Amino acid sequence: MSLKRIAAWFWGMAVILAILLTVTGWQATDAGWYDGWYRGSNLAARLDVPEKTPEQAMKLMLDYVTGASDTMDGSLPGIGEVYNAREKAHMKDVRRLYQSAMAVRNAAWLVTLAGVLLAAWKQDWKALALGYLQAGLCWLIMIAFLGLWAATGFTDFWTHFHELFFDNDLWLLNPATDFMIRICPEQLFFDLVIRIVLEITAVAAAGGIVSWCVLRRCRR
Repeated sequence: MSLKRIAAWFWGMAVILAILLTVTGWQATDAGWYDGWYRGSNLAARLDVPEKTPEQAMKLMLDYVTGASDTMDGSLPGIGEVYNAREKAHMKDVRRLYQSAMAVRNAAWLVTLAGVLLAAWKQDWKALALGYLQAGLCWLIMIAFLGLWAATGFTDFWTHFHELFFDNDLWLLNPATDFMIRICPEQLFFDLVIRIVLEITAVAAAGGIVSWCVLRRCRR
């Protein structure tokens, strides 16, 4: 395999990584999606708290993770202070992970842009298209595996996710004392992960169709 094809494959991997992290970042911090999920699941009534409390509590969390706020301090009707010290410590880890993921996302998009500019300069799109398709196959296998794992054994998937990305047990919360786990039941994360996997697959597949069309055009 030539150096050009290897470079194109790495470029394709970077493109799909950029897509993966962009979609994940958007969906994981989409307050509107959480609001809709809370209303649809009638969670506030099941927790015996005011209707807007889960949405307002989630907003405190999302604002902190995305950097819109530097604190998770806040009180809400019916529950008082929303988050305790353990929950805040865990979200500090989550915020650090999010920031690292967004830095990698930005770097991946820079690689993507550099590849596109180089291909435009040389008027050579075939290598990039082939590299994307080859990288896409690798990502497809991985995403299919993760999606199947999440769909058939989400508790095991979610536990391994936390053990991989966190080096402490702060993510092990107690529903009796930690409001965060009460507004973030496993079903919420299951629905979110499946949505992310499906959207990543759809966007990456669109890129695959474009790449296939480019290859067909180059062969004429």
